[in-house]
Amino acid sequence: MTAPNTLPLFKHYPIMMQQLSPQQFACLPTPVKALSKLGPNAWLKQDDLTHPNYGGNKIRKLDFVLAEIKRQNKKHVITFGATGTNAGVATAMMCYRNQLKCTVYLFEQPLTKTVKDNLALMRAYGAELIFCGSLLKTVLRFYSSHYRLNSDSYFLWAGCSNSVATFAYINAAFELKQQVDAGELPEPEHIFVPVGSCSTLAGLTLGVQLSGLNSKVIGIRVAPAYLGPFPACTANEVNKVIKQAVKQMKDWGIEGIANIPQCHFDDGFYGEGYGIASKESQNAIEAFKQQGIKLENTYSAKAAAAFLQQLKRSQHSNGRPQLFWQTFNSADALAQAQKETVSSEATELSSKLKQYLANES
Repeated sequence: MTAPNTLPLFKHYPIMMQQLSPQQFACLPTPVKALSKLGPNAWLKQDDLTHPNYGGNKIRKLDFVLAEIKRQNKKHVITFGATGTNAGVATAMMCYRNQLKCTVYLFEQPLTKTVKDNLALMRAYGAELIFCGSLLKTVLRFYSSHYRLNSDSYFLWAGCSNSVATFAYINAAFELKQQVDAGELPEPEHIFVPVGSCSTLAGLTLGVQLSGLNSKVIGIRVAPAYLGPFPACTANEVNKVIKQAVKQMKDWGIEGIANIPQCHFDDGFYGEGYGIASKESQNAIEAFKQQGIKLENTYSAKAAAAFLQQLKRSQHSNGRPQLFWQTFNSADALAQAQKETVSSEATELSSKLKQYLANES
């Protein structure tokens, strides 16, 4: 596990360590591996292994988010997402481990096994779950929450995405560059990643440029483009996040960012809606299952479908390496959560019993 002060981002920009001071929550670096059954050009970045209890891309972000929560002395994290939100699970686990209260406002999505498991996980980690119905109603509840009256509340956008979270995936790009330089994988022509709340794609896009990689990051939209009249998951929104990160770096005195990159954004794999399987996503799930890799229809499988399409194209052209960035948890998270929370309760009861016996004596 890499200590926060030795993350590759901070080797290039030491001043950012002072400003961000991330916590040691994620297990980094995550490995890369060849997907040989998919062909000689298929590679995987395993952010499913960011944490032994519950992996995925949200854990990287929470290293940076938790640092801000502690700097601001907040005690209660409020966020929102779909009923099967991976970000909600990761946030609930982070809060449980740091003695923070957690509230998640939820909107409906198709009820799959993943959704049921994630609801059970959030409950296991003690999160307060508030079911709101539609996405628009959920966002309105999030903004009008009575918890905004409390000074110890920290409001976290869906997907664990905010201004500090973007730097987690800028660092991830530097991490990948180290692995390429070490010969662990060839430099990929394209990097495929799902896009929901924008900060993962924004961070990788900016990080690839800053680190010197020549790869093109392709974001595959998996979330609604608009919340009512408001843009949510669009190329323009991703580009805004990139500009905000560049501005923040310049405010910290970091020079030399001449050109602000624009994201590469693909709408073609969204299908009929959020969390709704498509033929392409189902095929991707089956193809990756043969590699021992677990995907799901809401996020990872739709991005994987784009990756597989590009692999076929590359076989008939230059044959350059393609990288799929796996953002979905692969741990048996529910079993781990139940074991962890039961163990914690047993420890607490044991402590109370010892205190009682000491008082009685």
